[in-house]
Amino acid sequence: MLPTDKPYSLWETLLYAFLNSFPYMVLVLYSFRGKWRGSRRATYFLLALTTVVMTAGNALRMFLPNPGNPLIDVAISLIYIVFIFLAVKAPVGMLVFTVLVLMNLGNLTVVASKCFEGVFFPEEALLRYHWTYPLMMLPVLCILLPITYWLFFRILNRNKGGIAPYSKNDATGYIWKFAWLIPGVFYLIWMQNFYASGQSSLHNALDPLNTVYLLLIDLGSILIYRAVVKLVDLQEQNARLQTERHILSVQNMQYEHLKQSMDKIRQSRHDLRHQVVILKEVRESGDLAALDQLLERYPDMETLDNPLIYCANDTANAVISYYADLVRERGVDFSAKTNIPENLFVSNPDLAVLLGNLLENASEACSHMPAKAFIRLTVGLKEPSSSIQTLSIIVENSYCVEPHTRDDGTFLSTKHRGTGIGIASVRNIVARYNGACSFVFKDGVFTASMLLNYETQNSFIQ
Repeated sequence: MLPTDKPYSLWETLLYAFLNSFPYMVLVLYSFRGKWRGSRRATYFLLALTTVVMTAGNALRMFLPNPGNPLIDVAISLIYIVFIFLAVKAPVGMLVFTVLVLMNLGNLTVVASKCFEGVFFPEEALLRYHWTYPLMMLPVLCILLPITYWLFFRILNRNKGGIAPYSKNDATGYIWKFAWLIPGVFYLIWMQNFYASGQSSLHNALDPLNTVYLLLIDLGSILIYRAVVKLVDLQEQNARLQTERHILSVQNMQYEHLKQSMDKIRQSRHDLRHQVVILKEVRESGDLAALDQLLERYPDMETLDNPLIYCANDTANAVISYYADLVRERGVDFSAKTNIPENLFVSNPDLAVLLGNLLENASEACSHMPAKAFIRLTVGLKEPSSSIQTLSIIVENSYCVEPHTRDDGTFLSTKHRGTGIGIASVRNIVARYNGACSFVFKDGVFTASMLLNYETQNSFIQ
């Protein structure tokens, strides 16, 4: 608001500044609970520090020659941005969207509160920040903040940190990449009303028609905000359904593998009974030549040396066991060195997709080999003294049909025209875990290597 020549007190200014900053930051932390970047103690400290800075900054502007300078609003907005980016771990577009929504909400609160003050306390409304101003802000905040949370911020927190960061290639990440432009446009409308309308902001706020006009603009913007977050929510629901499908796929894989193993056991028991009868007959007859013939009929017992459990992680073990048995039946030499714990920072669906696609591609490449083929899998979890956990996955396999790639390194599918889906899925998952991957084929050996990272400690005050 532009100042008047009437007196005001510092405590009233501080009270206004507090109400114009603290509730919105609490709304952010509550809306993104479970997605805080730091510990609870560190986040509360950051909240207190930012509240002091924001309150002092808003109060200080009252002592400046031109407290309505838009550069001051820009500086305060930057403080909002720094706080949200330090406190919350979410896509950049989502955080910018949140900042702009809160700024628009704050503008509506300021104008509506001053308008109500002008209705109920017309003389005090001409003061800079009389105590009646924050008095009017309290009911406005009590109405607007819950509505804002219920309409869209509540939806943003349905997944409480259980999903890895979005990749820029994901549909959700793409939406957030541009969604912030919507509240940005409405913020420009607000700024035009405040600074380019030819009237003072105090005059505009005390004009009920102008307040109704801005209220209608905000109602329209709120409906658009809700449409955006609902669109994101539908996309995330689709992702969750795909996740459940992956889980069911792994469970089905485990069931089929177990069923095949049980069938083999039944067949072995059936054969063993017949072999015992024959052995008794050979023993009674003393015919050693018949015994030699019987022994030659036994299959190669090398399969008994194949491990049944490759790691402690059930999902990874099911995928590896499935493909190990599959390729060994085709005569492929399969070996695996794995260190995958039961509890891993990589979600089970992502782990199943990673290993499944890599081993599927390796199996497909080996199926074209005219001679002996091989697949070597190495998976290890490294936990260094730093704050980063790293999961490394390396798959090496022989090939005779050389892969085809585009100029940008995209692999073309060998099963259909177009790009391969498997490696693209692997790259997307690796990107979500802030990792890196490489695919090298040379001298008849294809090597797929990747690192997935997870930050275990806080990135700021511990």
